[in-house]
Amino acid sequence: MAAEQIGQTPSTSSNSLLRQVTIIGIAMISGLILGLICHAYGKNIYITKTTDLVTFIMGASDLIVHLFLRLIKMIVAPLVLATLIAGISNVQDTSTIKTIGIKVILWFIAASFVSLAVGMVYANIVQPGVGFTDNPPPIAADHSSYHFDIVKFTLHIVPDSIVDAMAKNDMIQLVVFAVFFGLGLARLPGKSAQTLRDGIDAMGHVMLKVTDMVMKIVPLVVFSSLLSIATQNGVQIIEKYGIYLIEFYILVLIMWAILIGAGYCMMGKKVFKLLPFISEPVLVGFSTASSESAFPRLLEKLTEFGVSPKISAFVLPLGYSFNLCGTMVFLSFAAIFIAQVYHVNMPWDKQMMMLLVMMISSKGIAGVPRASTVMLAAVMPGFDIPAAGLALIVGIDQFLDMARTATSVLGNGIVAAIADEWDQKEQLKKSKTTTL
Repeated sequence: MAAEQIGQTPSTSSNSLLRQVTIIGIAMISGLILGLICHAYGKNIYITKTTDLVTFIMGASDLIVHLFLRLIKMIVAPLVLATLIAGISNVQDTSTIKTIGIKVILWFIAASFVSLAVGMVYANIVQPGVGFTDNPPPIAADHSSYHFDIVKFTLHIVPDSIVDAMAKNDMIQLVVFAVFFGLGLARLPGKSAQTLRDGIDAMGHVMLKVTDMVMKIVPLVVFSSLLSIATQNGVQIIEKYGIYLIEFYILVLIMWAILIGAGYCMMGKKVFKLLPFISEPVLVGFSTASSESAFPRLLEKLTEFGVSPKISAFVLPLGYSFNLCGTMVFLSFAAIFIAQVYHVNMPWDKQMMMLLVMMISSKGIAGVPRASTVMLAAVMPGFDIPAAGLALIVGIDQFLDMARTATSVLGNGIVAAIADEWDQKEQLKKSKTTTL
């Protein structure tokens, strides 16, 4: 439903978005500034005999952030199931879902390849690892190669139990169950089936209301998250890793330009109207370093923009498993960086093979903080890159994760809007065929 359909005019919706983004921006800046002050002076101030101000602030801030993430995880499974089942079960012609689904999957594959390639080429150009340190972490005596298991991956797609999938918030398994359930419900005739469809649709609306309630504390969560990071690390982390962070954030901006450019090619100028709507979810993802935390708000903002709930509910969960552009661009950039630090010879054919393995094995990464670091540790040894090199970036991984999460949220928001454009064209084509 569009913004007008939920009781807002375009102007009031725009003002609300601007106000929300401004409040979050103020929370980010305030958290950073106060955190830097606490890092500098907090260790000399004691709250109790054994607890200084830094320890107290980090503990309190982390508590708020973790409570928020748990609230989000509580919302995700019922929200995905309700919106996706309601959307599919009310579609009379299921061929539309199949057509859009194929296009979306092809888009995900292309986006993953482009993201990995951009990160790889950029790392070869700027060479962030050359001269970074003369004393890298020692290489472990034994590190095993990574082997992608297609059988395990395929089996993982289908849930053993929907209860288990909901408990783990496994997006791809939730989507598979919801698609089967929705298609089955669509084929079920009678008033009882319609009553069930209406009930599931109502559940989706209830979960969106719950999302609104939870999202009211986002500014506090953003403030707490950055307060904790700045209090723990201070300015030293920027002084030590400043150039690396700048190079990576430039790469992220390049990726954003590519994503927006791709959106412009598919949607025209509408992509620029979309950006203000998804700016808040992007900021939430950036602040919490978890794309999962931005999911409910992204779904809601896409609906306000005018994206069909059935499309966004279908595309976004898939995107959270298959279209993490920020993760992709980081994987190749970080792997080449560590290879350069350890002077590992990486000819182009070897890099392309690593790119292929990363693209395949990364599918299904959960939208949780630092999952990509685990993926790097698994893949790099297979290409003679020491996993011990991850110690070089673990200290700033929070800052890296913030940027790659925001990129993934942006990419998924754009592809959902593009998929809605495809759906509208399909519906228009079918209506013309019916008229003829």
